[in-house]
Amino acid sequence: MTTYRIDPNAPVITVYAEIEGVIIARVKMALDTGATYVLIPWDIAETLGYDPAYSKQKVDITTASGTEKAPLITVSRISVLGKEARDVPCIVHDLPETSRVDGLLGLSFLRRFRVCLDFQEGILEIE
Repeated sequence: MTTYRIDPNAPVITVYAEIEGVIIARVKMALDTGATYVLIPWDIAETLGYDPAYSKQKVDITTASGTEKAPLITVSRISVLGKEARDVPCIVHDLPETSRVDGLLGLSFLRRFRVCLDFQEGILEIE
C-alpha cells in the first residue's frame, strides 16, 4: 500500500503521474473521482508521441462552455505513487489556464485500485 500525505483543506488534491508514450512525462494532476477518464492536455499527448487529432474515438465532455467532443486515446502506462496501470484510456483536452494542474486523474486509472481518502488524517492510500 502506498500512503501519501494530503492537505485536507486544500481546494484540490494533486498528485504527480508518470505517463508513458515514446518518452515519459511527469504530469501534475488533480485527483478527480467525478471524471470518468484520465484527462491530459494536447501538448503533453503530442509530446508523448500520441496523435489525438487522428483518434477515431470521441467522447462527449461537459465544459464550462457546454458539451464538446474530445478524442479518446489509450496511453501505454500511467504510474502514480508507485502504482502502475497499463493501456489506460485518456481524454485529450486542455484545461483552463487558471487550473492549478495539467490534467485529471479520473476513474479510468483509479478504478483499477483500492483508493482510500482519509481527510481526518490527511492521507491518500492507493493499493
